[in-house]
Formats: sequence, structure tokens, C-alpha cells
Amino acid sequence: MDESACYLLPMLANTWAPRGQTPILVEQAGRAHLSLIAAIAPNGRIYVAGQDQPFTGEDIVWFLTMLCGRYRKRNMLVIWDGAAIHRSEAVKAFLKARPNRVHLERLPAYSPELNPVELIWSYLKGQLKNQVFTNLDELTIAIREQIKHLQANHELVKAFFNKEEIAFITN
Repeated sequence: MDESACYLLPMLANTWAPRGQTPILVEQAGRAHLSLIAAIAPNGRIYVAGQDQPFTGEDIVWFLTMLCGRYRKRNMLVIWDGAAIHRSEAVKAFLKARPNRVHLERLPAYSPELNPVELIWSYLKGQLKNQVFTNLDELTIAIREQIKHLQANHELVKAFFNKEEIAFITN
């Protein structure tokens, strides 16, 4: 499980163009962004939620509750980073109310390479490169299209667990 953000400011990548016709992206720079949260499972399932404001501890509890609803008959192991909102009072209360239902494992500090959801963010943002979104609605539509693609492609999501540093999760 992990959180990320996608901003209106375009992500630029090298591209090709005919000589003398340099591509120009006209953008509306700003701090407007979508906060995203995702969880993926080794079976290829992906769960994503987003909002136009930063996540709070209560938002994390909502997402964990949604995941518990998806996995009603199983206890869950959630592997995540040490973000401050993961240690919020709301999250602690949620876990205390559900002993043994959700087991948390914290990744070592500064080790995004161990989190398969980081590969989801990299893939998602890679699909949005060199595109200009003038408002959050346009960005939301583009992100939803990419999420639908990932949700329909379990094999692609499973592949994110094949990275050498991450394979320990499924072994």
C-alpha cells in the first residue's frame, strides 16, 4: 500500500520531432493535484482511490476498511512505508478495534525500491508523460483510464512483484 500525487504540472520526457519543429507544451503550472492511494495483491488485483486534497489518518482508515470489505474471509498483511499518516491516532484506533484482522509490516526507511506499489506509480506517471491537463477533471479522467487498464490486466500487476528486490513478498 502506498500514496502518491499527480500534479497538473506536466511530467516531461524526451521525445522525437522533425528537425526544426521542437514540440512545445503549453501548461498551466500550479499546485493543484490529485492525491492517490493504492494497494496491490500478488494475485494481480489493484485497488485505488483518489481525492483532490492530501490524505489524512481518517482517509487511510477509510481505505483500510474498504480493503477489509474486499477480503472479508481473510486476515490482511499490509506492507507500507513509515509515512506519518500511517501512525496517526485514527489508524491506531482502527487496528486496536480489529486485533489480528490487519497485520502491518513497515518497510525500512528510505526504501521505495521494496514497495511494489511504487512501480504502479512509476507506470501510471509514465503513461501521463508529455500530456497537458488544464484542470483536475481532465487529469482524473486520464488517471481513471490508466487504472482501468491496470485493473483489467492482472498479469501486468503481478509482474510488479517479479522485481528482484520485491520478490520476497511472494516467495
